[in-house]
Amino acid sequence: MLNRITLWEIAGNPDDIEVTFGGPDTLRGMYAGWITRGPGHRYKTLVSTPAIFKTPEEAVEEMQKIVDFANKWTEEDLKDPNNPIAVFIKKYQEEFVLVQEIIEKAKAEGKFGE
Repeated sequence: MLNRITLWEIAGNPDDIEVTFGGPDTLRGMYAGWITRGPGHRYKTLVSTPAIFKTPEEAVEEMQKIVDFANKWTEEDLKDPNNPIAVFIKKYQEEFVLVQEIIEKAKAEGKFGE
């Protein structure tokens, strides 16, 4: 099952999302699809499928459709000014940026482990 939090995590991290595949499986020669975070998050799995795709390209294409859906859905979600997430983000946007800048500086100085 794909939940709202996962969609937001995918859409909110466009530079740290990997779309890939695995296989073929030994039973049917089919491929699985994955959407993961990037190396900064040790390739944390966000979405995975069983081996249901005939080719690696099909697996990647179908996973990319999920990423595209997540991006479109969250954009639509944020257009609603009464959406609690949109209100929260707008209210605390400056704080989010400041925290991100502090983290990036700490990483650059080697004070923030990965």
